Amino acid sequence: MLDNIKEIHIEPTSVCNASCPMCARNIYGKVLNPYITLKSLDLAWFENNLPSEKIQHVNKIFFCGTVGDPAACPQLLDIIQYLKKSKPDLVVGLNTNGGLKNTLWWSKLGHLLNGPLDYCVFSIDGLKDTNHLYRKNVKWEKVIQNAKAFISTGASAHWDMLCFEHNKHQTEEIRTLAKQLGFVFFRLKESDRWDTYTEVQNLKPAVPYQKIDYNDAQPICEIERDQSVFIDYLGRTWPCCHIAEAYFNKIGYALHNDIRKHSIKELYEQYGKGLLGREPFYICRRACGDSKPKVSQFKKIERLK
Repeated sequence: MLDNIKEIHIEPTSVCNASCPMCARNIYGKVLNPYITLKSLDLAWFENNLPSEKIQHVNKIFFCGTVGDPAACPQLLDIIQYLKKSKPDLVVGLNTNGGLKNTLWWSKLGHLLNGPLDYCVFSIDGLKDTNHLYRKNVKWEKVIQNAKAFISTGASAHWDMLCFEHNKHQTEEIRTLAKQLGFVFFRLKESDRWDTYTEVQNLKPAVPYQKIDYNDAQPICEIERDQSVFIDYLGRTWPCCHIAEAYFNKIGYALHNDIRKHSIKELYEQYGKGLLGREPFYICRRACGDSKPKVSQFKKIERLK
């Protein structure tokens, strides 16, 4: 599985404290997606499936995923410690809403992520009065306390903000706060999921959404570009996280029937090294297409320090 792989994206858990209305783990932020099982990978799984000798040629492992928050993984600190011990120069990162655990846990995480390129992305979509409008059930004060604890160790924190109509007026204030708190990067994003979440309530894009025709888009496949692989919370191997998310997403189900013609094993066997001349799926054209790729979500990327 790891032959020629340089980057591994791992979803260590499907558990999350949030109920974001445009997340595949739930139905418009209300009930759990019936295709999702609540499960976390443990340290033993990593020891058995990613032994030290098999990750020596891997440059980066990061924890994010499609339905869970990495901080909800019970043994995440032990797992990171194991990976760092196995390969001290391995780049390790994670993405989180920041609202789980306590400051002691985040301080421990900061001391583990002490490499020059290690990082933690905090997805914070507003200030005290707005963050919870998308990051439902996430307590803003707790996020800021946890972020401060992480940053106090000298570790690198990035602030990612999803911009909507309800928080766009706060962009500059949020950027200023991120700089004051010691975040290294501030990145402003706009979701590309409006083609799927057509019935989301009380949520509007920062600019009016215009439906995009992805039929002619030619994907620049990140699998080929990054020599990467995605592993989900059940230990299943996928070509990438975009395909995995679309495969089980209950919302917009019909958009991705082209993927479901294949089993997960077939998908990895056939697409695990990239498209390589094969017909792209709809999600490939949307997420990695050359006309409006996923990277276009980023409207601003600024280094703060």
